[in-house]
Amino acid sequence: MKKALLIAFILVLLVGGVFMYIKATPPLLTGTIFKSEDKQTVVIGIGNKGFSDLKVTHVKVNNHADPNGTKIQVSNALLGFAGTFDEHAEATKNIDYKNVEDVSIPKGTVPEEIFEKQDEGTATEEDTIYGLTVTHHEEIHNVHIKYRYLGILFNETLILD
Repeated sequence: MKKALLIAFILVLLVGGVFMYIKATPPLLTGTIFKSEDKQTVVIGIGNKGFSDLKVTHVKVNNHADPNGTKIQVSNALLGFAGTFDEHAEATKNIDYKNVEDVSIPKGTVPEEIFEKQDEGTATEEDTIYGLTVTHHEEIHNVHIKYRYLGILFNETLILD
């Protein structure tokens, strides 16, 4: 009986330690941030430094208002992102715009590493980059991103001013 309690106690400590580590080191990384001239459209380069895929679940702007639109641009390091929400514009013809709920950000997509490869001239079409594109009818001051990773919900707030 004592062995079973000791094993249960060790398991609880182990699971609790892993949970605290994951909460203390969130996997979502942000990279380049582009704001349109009117500041009503924002493109934020995002990536994942974790062990597993992450999924953006909600995006809010300013004082937790619903944005007019959100998409994730899926591109490659050679093309970069388009600074527009218009997925039919000429500049976006080789960039995939996807609904936020349809995209999982794979592990190992660290924006800084990909942009270093760009600077060195070693980036390839296989270097996929992800850009969270948000548009709103007012100037965007901050973006609140909720995402799920290993079944745990995280919140990230980016202040853009």
